[in-house]
Amino acid sequence: MTILRLDLETVGKIAAGEVIERPAAAIKELVENAIDASATRIDVSIAGGGVDVIDVRDNGYGMTIDQLPLAVERHATSKITSLDDLGSLATLGFRGEALASLAAVSDLRLISTVEGAPSGGELRSRYGTVSQSHPMAWARGTMVQARDLFSNVPARRKFLKQPQTESGYVTRVVGAYALAYPTISFSLDIDDRTIFSTSGSGNALDAAICVWGAEVAGSLVPLSTPDETAAGYSISGIVSLPELDRATRQQQYLFAQGRLIADRRLAAALEQAYHTLLMIGRRPIACIQLSVPTDRIDVNVHPTKAEVRFADDRLIFGLVQRSVREAISRHASFDVKSVIVSSPIIDQSVQRRMALAHPEWLDRRTAERLHERQQDGLDAVAVTPHDARRLPVLRVLGQIASMFVVAEGPDGMYLVDQHAAHERVLFERLMIGVTSQSADKQLLLHPATVDLPLRHWETFLKSRNDLAALGFDIDEFGATTVVIRSVPAALKIKDPHHTLLMILDELAAGGRGETRLESAAISAACHTSIRAGQLLTLLEMRELVRQLEACSSPLACGHGRPTMLRMTAQDLERQFSRR
Repeated sequence: MTILRLDLETVGKIAAGEVIERPAAAIKELVENAIDASATRIDVSIAGGGVDVIDVRDNGYGMTIDQLPLAVERHATSKITSLDDLGSLATLGFRGEALASLAAVSDLRLISTVEGAPSGGELRSRYGTVSQSHPMAWARGTMVQARDLFSNVPARRKFLKQPQTESGYVTRVVGAYALAYPTISFSLDIDDRTIFSTSGSGNALDAAICVWGAEVAGSLVPLSTPDETAAGYSISGIVSLPELDRATRQQQYLFAQGRLIADRRLAAALEQAYHTLLMIGRRPIACIQLSVPTDRIDVNVHPTKAEVRFADDRLIFGLVQRSVREAISRHASFDVKSVIVSSPIIDQSVQRRMALAHPEWLDRRTAERLHERQQDGLDAVAVTPHDARRLPVLRVLGQIASMFVVAEGPDGMYLVDQHAAHERVLFERLMIGVTSQSADKQLLLHPATVDLPLRHWETFLKSRNDLAALGFDIDEFGATTVVIRSVPAALKIKDPHHTLLMILDELAAGGRGETRLESAAISAACHTSIRAGQLLTLLEMRELVRQLEACSSPLACGHGRPTMLRMTAQDLERQFSRR
């Protein structure tokens, strides 16, 4: 077989395909260039999914007219001067291939000027053929306009998706950078329709409102770098509380050194932080920015910089997991005052009941009026801030199939899975006892002797301290026999022998918690909670729902299954054809 040297045009097209795989990839490169140019405003518009037109404009430093031809040459860049610079990159781009690649596969128009210059310059490149640049009036900054993407590379173009799908990819990329850089004003127009426009105020939640909407933004909390994090490592961003989730990871954005990246390990770290808080198959929403020492990250491992390599994988994994977990734990409950003032979903009677416990939040006349109503027997139940959770106050109506509690809330009907709900209640009780190091124990009148199967003996030896932390006092009694002397008081354990075997069986299979301790608590709560098929009195149902309302994370059991389903009044009306 004869080896041939490819011509430069073919080489350019192949290289372009590696960097510019679809319109969204081109826009990502152009947006990063604009950020590196210290732009405070970046406007993106596309037509036909970005295949017909890509137009990116910024107010950054810009280029002089003599630099324009260099800008579309391969391996020409202002970001680095030698290989040594790769170890201390402070910019988002460095390969010098973005504009050259885009110029090779599109009809490109490039206009730019620098502040103070008498005029700007314009350059045209039609599928790699560059025309002479010439002066042109232009404000400070740069415009890159690409038309008919991949017209000269049909093999690449035929693998693009429908325009609506490609537009979705573009929206995701531009939205990600708008969230990660709230100090920059971003706008996105698709087919002459404005999708979003951010203010550049520097407030991450303001940007989130514009990109994701007010409803989503209302359930986001900020991240901060945990204490005792190694020097040079930091994390910031926003993540959703457990009440808000999605079926896919499309609204999860991970940034390292300011670059949007794809990293399965970091995505796993993010989702593990929600363990036991989201039902299986549901995903949180997040925009996370990581910063690490420049010598501990390699960004030169992928043509589009989509993947990076960390020198300290474990440290980064733990940093993400811990920061997210701390954020959602800090904001697990409502701020009661803000609920009273602004909540659109909690009705006035519930708001009055919250306010009775905190009259200092109200003017004196309103507080006196509420107190009078309480004396008259109205609104007699006051709740504390601990009770003001993300689950609204529910009115229990009854039970269906001896499995589900039917309740009415301010925004519709709720079906509560009695087993999952009780499991969540017991799990949180156990973990509170562990955290406070004061787990209550119930001494057994007759200690239970258990002969452990050999497959569970090793598991018991590894987890005996964790079981003790939950309130199990278990002693060895020769060979593989143990004696259970006490059990957690929070649990109603009728058969300690069976309960221990079930816990060890689940632990031997890997458990469902982040740690063996948490796995043991989940299993213990599951095997001692109310079962499906168990009839409950109205008082028992009310008490179960009340306890669930007081939970910090009431929407899922420890195994990740939902504790309830909701149908709004509008949903019910639609089912009865009233809408």
